[in-house]
Amino acid sequence: MEERNWKYKINGGWPTLIMASVMLAIFGGITVWLYTTRNGAFIGGLIVTACMAIGFILSVCSVLFFKVFVDKDGFFCQTAPGNGRYYRYSEIRNMWLSSGRETNARQPTYCNFETVEGKRMRFLVLGSQIDAVDYMIERVESMGNKSGEDDLDWEIVITGKKEAGFVVIPTILSLIMLAVMVMLFLAWNLPPIVIAVPVILELMSLSQILSLGLFYKVIIQKDGFYCRTNPFDGRYYRYSDILDWRLVESQRKIGSRYNRGRIRKMYYFYDLKFIDRAHQTHRLPYNKSLYEGEIGELVARIERTHDNEA
Repeated sequence: MEERNWKYKINGGWPTLIMASVMLAIFGGITVWLYTTRNGAFIGGLIVTACMAIGFILSVCSVLFFKVFVDKDGFFCQTAPGNGRYYRYSEIRNMWLSSGRETNARQPTYCNFETVEGKRMRFLVLGSQIDAVDYMIERVESMGNKSGEDDLDWEIVITGKKEAGFVVIPTILSLIMLAVMVMLFLAWNLPPIVIAVPVILELMSLSQILSLGLFYKVIIQKDGFYCRTNPFDGRYYRYSDILDWRLVESQRKIGSRYNRGRIRKMYYFYDLKFIDRAHQTHRLPYNKSLYEGEIGELVARIERTHDNEA
């Protein structure tokens, strides 16, 4: 990467790496002590230490490979090993922020940008980095490379692979914990029904993650869009066949209000709800933090088609 007089530098979080290192050292030490004293809690400590080790590795990768360096002519962006590149503002057709609430007050924000060739990328933005992103957006807008009518021919693809990737490591840890739990249940000679319950719940969760990663797909085209949220509901819709549409935010509280020791969490879900010519109602769930811009473009194309027909 060429050395430049960078105005802003966005790097992986050193504070997170330091915290992960401290937590790994603490729980690793406790686990070793439990093992040397032949304490049965060693297995639980080992699982927690494994979680801390994975968090430490992710923090190291973030520090080493995540870089966004900004100057007056463009920016260097790297989100994974080998994909770093310098982009001039004149090469960027559009840049925007997207955000959506997930749990309680948690609201991740992403900076999204699209090149003149149609390539889209995004990276997570923290509160301390918003000034750098605002500067980048201002520079892109000053170039005047806004989307126009010709962009209706461009195809936009949304898949569930990125969302599924977020939960790969937690899923692996969950499977490890399930295996340990099953072995303990077998050692305690518990009834098969007791062993089957956590296995069934884990398989249900795993099937949802696999369905998201393998089958979720939205392809936005000039005259319509293809939508598939599971292996069986894939279908192409023409914009002119959509009679009504709206974006919906729903909320769901998890946890019992009668259990004082349990904290209730508020989860947020986002859908594009639409009705086709057969008067059937459909819901397209989406991650607002990641794909607010893409779903907004889909809605804009539906509205534009109906305005032209009016």
